[in-house]
Amino acid sequence: MARNCSHAIDAGVYLLGDLPDAEVEAFVRHLDGCPACRVEIEELAPVVRLLIASRSRLGGS
Repeated sequence: MARNCSHAIDAGVYLLGDLPDAEVEAFVRHLDGCPACRVEIEELAPVVRLLIASRSRLGGS
């Protein structure tokens, strides 16, 4: 977990597609200059994919 960046919490929210539209562009720009958040995205992406797949199999939206 990228604990050395205050934006790291946004990584999971971004991957889940729940980051408000107004914040997505700013977060994507932030990723360009923040290796810690890019690592956070890389580490969380497989987990988020599993969560989404599980939700789909259980009949969730």
